[in-house]
Amino acid sequence: MRRSLLLSGLASSAAVASAAPVRAQTSDLLVIRVATPGNDGNALAFYAQALGLFKKYGIDAQIQAIRSGGGATILAGIVGKALDVGESDIIGIAAAYEHGVPMTLLAPSYMFRTGDLTSVIITGRNSGVNTAKDLEGKTIGVTSLGGVGRLLTTKWLQNNGADLSSIKFVEVPQISMAAALVRGTIAAAQDGEPNVTAAGDDVRVLASTDAAVGKQVQATAWCASADWAHANPEAAKRFAAAIHDAAVWADDPRNHARSAAILQQWLPFPNGLAEKMHRAYYGQVFDVAALQPLLDTAVELKALPAKIDVRDLISPFARVS
Repeated sequence: MRRSLLLSGLASSAAVASAAPVRAQTSDLLVIRVATPGNDGNALAFYAQALGLFKKYGIDAQIQAIRSGGGATILAGIVGKALDVGESDIIGIAAAYEHGVPMTLLAPSYMFRTGDLTSVIITGRNSGVNTAKDLEGKTIGVTSLGGVGRLLTTKWLQNNGADLSSIKFVEVPQISMAAALVRGTIAAAQDGEPNVTAAGDDVRVLASTDAAVGKQVQATAWCASADWAHANPEAAKRFAAAIHDAAVWADDPRNHARSAAILQQWLPFPNGLAEKMHRAYYGQVFDVAALQPLLDTAVELKALPAKIDVRDLISPFARVS
């Protein structure tokens, strides 16, 4: 399924003649076409732009927030040379690599740490569901049947003794998750911020999604095609440096009010929501120990056909611990 999603965007991307960065006509900045799904956990490009970090490193970043199709659409754009760099989940990037579409990781993005509640499994306030086993015979909503959210929810159910064969998954748009839970159309859902905070008292959190895999999980990353990075090493290096500096800034709680204001400029949040929600934490350097377990889980649950050493995906221009 991931491969079909990845390749489905190629036709619309084929008209782009080259993925090589060009010099902006009015400056010496390198133009890099960047895309992100656009939530808090994918927001480092927004911060790097607003803080002047891209310009500091000689980049004219042309940023798109792609909310329809998310990481799969972004990967298709990179493969089709309509984009240079994008943010996607680690499993999607590895799936592309496994299918002969070499991608390379330039910089970390969202990282789960124990206790984080930015990506969670939720249920209705009065649903009666309190454990994984309570979901046997019931339906769970996910944004994509082939996405990392379903994979991690499945792992949580498995870890907590639920009979997977009795549980059904259905696709539900994020904006409709809370309403579906209130109606009882679904018994639980995998969702994240800002939707969980926006739902208020209508929902309860059952578990943190990524905790099913480990105490620290590097869930998403900024990537490019290996060919683009090889052909444009200076652009790749500059981009990685700008995103690193943005992560250091965004991870400091003293900057959360400013980052919330930046998010508000890009995303259709109700006023005040960004200040209330659980904020994402970003990896600042790649840590193999935080990356590999997610890929190993994907192999275990047959989302990837064979084991991949994540070190084969990391760009030589990336920062690694």
